Amino acid sequence: MNRISVVIPVLNEENNIRDTLNSIYQNTMNPFEIIVADGGSTDSTVEIIHNEFKAVIVLKNEKRTAAAGRNLGIKMAKGNIIAFTDGDCIVDKYWLENIDSFFNKYDIDGMRGKVCNAPPRNRIDRYWGELAWEKLMFFGDEAMDINDKDIRVVLVTANCAYTKRFLYKIKGFNNWFGNNAEDVDLCWRAIESGARLKYNPEARIFSHNITTVRAVIKKSFRNGVSSSKLQKKY
Repeated sequence: MNRISVVIPVLNEENNIRDTLNSIYQNTMNPFEIIVADGGSTDSTVEIIHNEFKAVIVLKNEKRTAAAGRNLGIKMAKGNIIAFTDGDCIVDKYWLENIDSFFNKYDIDGMRGKVCNAPPRNRIDRYWGELAWEKLMFFGDEAMDINDKDIRVVLVTANCAYTKRFLYKIKGFNNWFGNNAEDVDLCWRAIESGARLKYNPEARIFSHNITTVRAVIKKSFRNGVSSSKLQKKY
């Protein structure tokens, strides 16, 4: 059995973090540890974790970005597999078990899981979820190798896992990307390095999505920044 460390960067997730952490602790397999890297939350996110989830390791992410938070988690993690999700996601009850069995079955460096939409809270949530996870990205029902730098099958950090050994080899996330396509860059660098990556449709999570017009504008701008950075580098 692998030791799976779960790493979650957060920023102001008081409305979601309980559901995220409860879903992990309700899994059929226990995580080796859960590490939350807080990017300076001004709400009660950290207080909720400290009061209700005392076993969770909370790190202060001075650089605030998701890339930096995940790098802190990688540095702290003691597991041999590091699984990533976000503070607004709910993981399937078999998530950890399916990650563990997949790494046992295949000699791989990284695994992409399936991202599904959580029940939408309004029409904007439904629209953005369908756009992001159903139209722009591909999540089929069969396991597959990932060998091409194709955005549709990239290992998104809402649901992916890498061996700790490989993350150290590739030097983790590139802080230059910050909150913009840092997971795409990691995946594409992994492919360029000859990493063995596969898609596991059985390892599922359910993602909440943005719910306001203002959030759509901000997210769309960030997507533009992500595209520009990827084009500049690749």
